[in-house]
Amino acid sequence: MIKKIDVDEYTETFWKQYSTNVKLGVIEDNSNRTRLAKLLRFRTSKDDGEGWHSLEEYVERMKENQEKIFFCAGTSLKDVKDSIFIERLIKKGYEIIYLVEPVDEYTIQALPEFDGKKFQNVAKEGVDIDVNKSYLERMEKKYEPLLDWLKSKALFNKIEKAVVSNSLESSPAALVASAYGWSGNMERIMKAQAYQTGNDASSEFYANQKKIFAINPRHPLANTLLERVEADEQDAAAEEIAKLLFDQAALRSGYVLKDPSDFADRIMNIMYANLDIDPESPIEEEPTAGDWEDEEDEEELEAEEEVDASYEADEEVHEEL
Repeated sequence: MIKKIDVDEYTETFWKQYSTNVKLGVIEDNSNRTRLAKLLRFRTSKDDGEGWHSLEEYVERMKENQEKIFFCAGTSLKDVKDSIFIERLIKKGYEIIYLVEPVDEYTIQALPEFDGKKFQNVAKEGVDIDVNKSYLERMEKKYEPLLDWLKSKALFNKIEKAVVSNSLESSPAALVASAYGWSGNMERIMKAQAYQTGNDASSEFYANQKKIFAINPRHPLANTLLERVEADEQDAAAEEIAKLLFDQAALRSGYVLKDPSDFADRIMNIMYANLDIDPESPIEEEPTAGDWEDEEDEEELEAEEEVDASYEADEEVHEEL
């Protein structure tokens, strides 16, 4: 029956009505999983998320030597299109599947592969794209002092490790999940479920896993931070910048900050510095009720004096005339 439905009718009628059922079938029905996978439809970067595409169509369009099917998961189409994880991939000509429904990431996780191609979450380690390998090796060697410093000093209790990334474009850094860890999107989904069902040991384990701190070797922020660390490993300002960069990377990577008050304090310190204000400047005391009354009396007296002065000036003008 499905074979007799044309493409437009399939997406406009069958898929819109039964998409969740098909996805749940992929997750739960082991014997029919491969057949059901052919019915899946997703938005992709090919047409900026406008149309629906099958996995077969994606595989047919894959770049030469591309070994994995790339996907990005988020809360909405705008969320995934704005992701820092897809910028460079799209620039390099790779197509990205957009997952925007809560069940989507579970569906892909249930599929070990499709047509011989494994799936790759772009927010996890293992993204391998067509880059200059020798250049990447040079960058890894160049940034080794910064990577070691980040892991051992500035972010020692926050990250699993620091690495040079070949898949970032405009962002200076990102938080990347391990191959079996939670992406920012999955962490959000699991936390929402935990509120309803309660935490379990497995969820606690994954939620507390440290992430990989990936830096963009082509970004001026990363390069300047490297220079600061090479000049002085005890540079307190560099350490503050590294922590702020970590928080920024966490937010842009879809994670919730574990200590938002710390992040807010760092932002406040930047505002103090930019406005040349001493962070220790005292807050003005709130005036008492008596002070307010005295102030109001003074303001009224000043207003009356201004009115009198204006009246006298008008009188003088009339006399002269």
